[in-house]
Amino acid sequence: MSDISINYSVHSPVETSPAINADEYHPAAIVTSENAPISPNTVLATLAAHNDVPTESLREIITGLVATIKLRKMAWEADRVAMRACINHAEDRLEAAMEEREDEPKYEYGSIPTGFERNKDRVPNFDIPVGDGMFLPTAFIWRDESTYKKVWGVTGQFGKEEPQYAIEIFASPINNLGIPTEPIRQWFLRLLQGCTSNYEFLCDAAINLGDWGVTADITRYREYEDQLREINASISAMRSEAEALDVLQESCRNHLTAANVSQCLARLEGACQGRDCHFPIMRDATVQPSNRRGHG
Repeated sequence: MSDISINYSVHSPVETSPAINADEYHPAAIVTSENAPISPNTVLATLAAHNDVPTESLREIITGLVATIKLRKMAWEADRVAMRACINHAEDRLEAAMEEREDEPKYEYGSIPTGFERNKDRVPNFDIPVGDGMFLPTAFIWRDESTYKKVWGVTGQFGKEEPQYAIEIFASPINNLGIPTEPIRQWFLRLLQGCTSNYEFLCDAAINLGDWGVTADITRYREYEDQLREINASISAMRSEAEALDVLQESCRNHLTAANVSQCLARLEGACQGRDCHFPIMRDATVQPSNRRGHG
């Protein structure tokens, strides 16, 4: 037995270490109470601190390590059993919920929810997060008819109260090497940018085409077109205002010229010699955006 006491590390399965009388045992003997668990860190520190450890102490160290392994195995088994019980409970609850739904006359598991249609790869790669980093494919979808740019979907696995998930949709490229891609023709742009009746004619044709992504991007283009038209109108109004101010400035210069103001205030010429007077007499700071295309 040892004449010193060991404080186990925080990794030890036991919270405290029994105190050993320091005057009764040799300091090379590192032991604990009989069959008490010992953490691996404590064993490594003990062996590193003492070159010669008595055989009896080694036996007790080995016994403590074995006890530690057994305790940790028991703890792992307890955690596994508890986790299995949680999984079984969750499965039972899901099964009971699905049975309850199946008993309702207004709901049939796997049927198409009201207002939805089957996805059938209409919106590919539409997966819904269900928690814990997991995703389920979207089985049923419906398009937002107010904007044509968004699709709502459900997995169909959690009953009619399942929350809906939405994503933006876009036109998909044609994966056919036999069909060359060509720029948009001018007639198509004229329909996109033209009057309301022409745009509605184009939009109806896109809806009848059945490609939700194409309809979504046509809608977006038209919205951007309207925003650009408003911005260009604001720029045009500001340009007109700037031109009017320039005319007023020119009128003031003419008045000052007629009043021979430079001759009347000639004594001030010497004051304009410092750095503050080094600026151009005329500067055109007005914004001159180019009207790159017209609008129908």
